[in-house]
Amino acid sequence: MQKFKAIIFDLGGVIVELDISEFFQEIYSPFPLARPKTPFMLKFFKQSDKYHKGEMDDESFYHLSCDILKLDKNKITKSRFFNAFNMIIRGINKDMVKLLKILNQTKFYRILCLSNVNESHWAYLNKSNCNFLKYFDEIILSHKVHLMKPERKIFELAIKKAQCDPDEILYIDDGFKNIKAAEELGIMGLIFIDYSSLIKDFKKLGILFE
Repeated sequence: MQKFKAIIFDLGGVIVELDISEFFQEIYSPFPLARPKTPFMLKFFKQSDKYHKGEMDDESFYHLSCDILKLDKNKITKSRFFNAFNMIIRGINKDMVKLLKILNQTKFYRILCLSNVNESHWAYLNKSNCNFLKYFDEIILSHKVHLMKPERKIFELAIKKAQCDPDEILYIDDGFKNIKAAEELGIMGLIFIDYSSLIKDFKKLGILFE
């Protein structure tokens, strides 16, 4: 059975629960006749990638987002925008936090976090009850390293931080493109569906967590 030395976890969609709907509901609520149009939303998400990568500061992201989404800055102030933007973070998967704690305590594996996360969401998480971050041996954030999944270089960095060979690393993410990019470097990937499915996969792989 394959023996792993490191396990890498994505944050959003795996440990951190996300929902985009309340963000759009909040920023469009002052405009009763307005609704977000799909082309605007797609353009917004494309620009969000630059923000996630640390290539844009809060001020620039706010003004660009208002321009793209056709928002009145007198009604949607910078503070209101970012309060709404942080509503995307809906909660923490408590089962996954328990799993992280157990894996950390076993000392069998190096536990890493690899996340496409922007400065605003990261600050919000750190202000919230996110004690689970202490269970990671390494935390790699897109806005800090100016790289994003599924770019090859961010996975090469993760391998370096894992301090072992790629085939000794297990990577959990809810994004298929990210898993595929990791596997191209020899890392074993698991698509995250839910906690129960992950535990079943762990048992099949002989991951020690109990």
